Amino acid sequence: MFSSTKLVELLPMLDGKFYYAKELVSSNDTAAELIEQGAGSGTLVLAERQSRGRGRRGNAWSCPAGEGLLFSLVLEPDIERYEWSRLALAAGLAVVDAIAKYGIEAKIKWPNDVWIDDKKCAGVLIEGCDNCVIVGVGVNVLEKHFPETLNATSLLLEGGEKVSREELLADIVRRLFFWESRCGQGFSDVVEAVNAHCALKGEMVQLTRNGERVTGMMIGTNLDGHLVLECAGELVSIAQADGIRKFRE
Repeated sequence: MFSSTKLVELLPMLDGKFYYAKELVSSNDTAAELIEQGAGSGTLVLAERQSRGRGRRGNAWSCPAGEGLLFSLVLEPDIERYEWSRLALAAGLAVVDAIAKYGIEAKIKWPNDVWIDDKKCAGVLIEGCDNCVIVGVGVNVLEKHFPETLNATSLLLEGGEKVSREELLADIVRRLFFWESRCGQGFSDVVEAVNAHCALKGEMVQLTRNGERVTGMMIGTNLDGHLVLECAGELVSIAQADGIRKFRE
């Protein structure tokens, strides 16, 4: 069972701002409800299980109770609304940084996934609510088995036998505040770190943009936070895309 007391000891700033539940429909939905009730930056919602957890583009995200981290953090970033998408990269970096403490190298799969050895271990969902941003994060921590249809892994399977969920969450939140503070004028620091941890850099990839299939070599992320591909000798900047994967002829 997750210890709320231990988490608040690790992060005193959460005192009175931490909402824990054994089951929620979605931690992002609960965070939005709390914002409507007056909650502000630093509010954290954690669910042991989500009945309708979701990821980007409405994709489902499920995790056995007590085996992962399913949480949402409310932020009031000092950046323009059109820059809010940068927080997905910031959150991914926060997860990568926290995982590194356990000797596990994780990488960013643009724009909102974290991979270990080409397998997904975490995902990020950014949603706006009034003047706040809800950063939803799901991390596979203690899972031992995944359906064969899922290309996924957990920290336990990657050698993280002694991972404390409370300490991991505290580390992610600390690093998320750190990277959030660099999503404005210091965004070049975020881009540099993302490119240093780019999961598919140098790989031929295929993706779907506005219903069109695009194939090219992954170059990295630019200063707009967009994906950059080399397609037929030209550099192409991509702001939004679906189904990014290694290209197989």
